[in-house]
Amino acid sequence: MTLPDTITRTLATDSRFSLMAQALRAAGLDTVLAGKGPFTVCAPTDEAFRLLPPATLAALMADPQGQLLRVLQYHILFGNLSCSTIKKLNFPKTRLGITVEITEKDGVVIFGGAAVTIPDISCTNGMIHGIDRVVIPR
Repeated sequence: MTLPDTITRTLATDSRFSLMAQALRAAGLDTVLAGKGPFTVCAPTDEAFRLLPPATLAALMADPQGQLLRVLQYHILFGNLSCSTIKKLNFPKTRLGITVEITEKDGVVIFGGAAVTIPDISCTNGMIHGIDRVVIPR
């Protein structure tokens, strides 16, 4: 059994989240998520990033301090929140400063329209939940 690491290191070493780790580095959020926290990250899997239209993904990566940063901050909540906790929050405020809708459908937690497919990855400074879509804030 391996001991938990920071959110940044956990994402960087988990092959399911290599594109999320790359995006966080590009936007400079990797240093934030390596810090004290606690944070909860609803992290799109690599598969989720591949569902974006190629032009959308290219535009996000071309604007790391603008639109990419905005999108990534929308996936970050404050606190160390398990799946059973976030499903009770309804409209928590994200690091972007706006709320995201969280619901539950057929036992699956839905974060801004994306299903949590990999719940409760514990880290030293919070929690990661893998989601099946990149959620673009309005």
